[in-house]
Amino acid sequence: MKKTFITILLVLLFVAVPMFAVTDSFNVSTTVAGIGMIKVTTVASTIPNVGAFNALEAYGDLVIISSGAQIFTAYLSTLSNSRSGYTVTMDATPMKSTVLAGNSYIDYTVTVNSVALTTTGSTAVTGVEILNVASLTGIDTESHAVALSVDATTFDAAVAGSYTGTVTFTYAAT
Repeated sequence: MKKTFITILLVLLFVAVPMFAVTDSFNVSTTVAGIGMIKVTTVASTIPNVGAFNALEAYGDLVIISSGAQIFTAYLSTLSNSRSGYTVTMDATPMKSTVLAGNSYIDYTVTVNSVALTTTGSTAVTGVEILNVASLTGIDTESHAVALSVDATTFDAAVAGSYTGTVTFTYAAT
């Protein structure tokens, strides 16, 4: 009888436990902000995180002392986590000096990622796309060397004065 009673008690215990079981849960969620950073740097970006990217030294101004290919080390560096990808375009203005008789220009060609853009005096040039990254599955960084060559004809014919031009890079998430 004892064995039957214990067996019945065990069966009731196993049947009754699920009736009194209670579960609870919680959700885990976050929102990841978009990252789209661009910088002209002195070294290539190799670590894909914001801290490492911010630590990269920015390249300053390029001082020109002669025509021809310029010797310097600069990189166009990007950091992005854009799921749909991104593009980078490049614009440039010629080196310009304002003098009493009018403006004087020195032209140059800037090249990034095998794409070149050449300034042409007072004529505006159309910007060019130098980088087109399709979709990303995680944060990524890229760096591409920047090269610049100054036009000998306009440099040698330039009047005295200070000349300034600007190369502009624009990041756009797609």
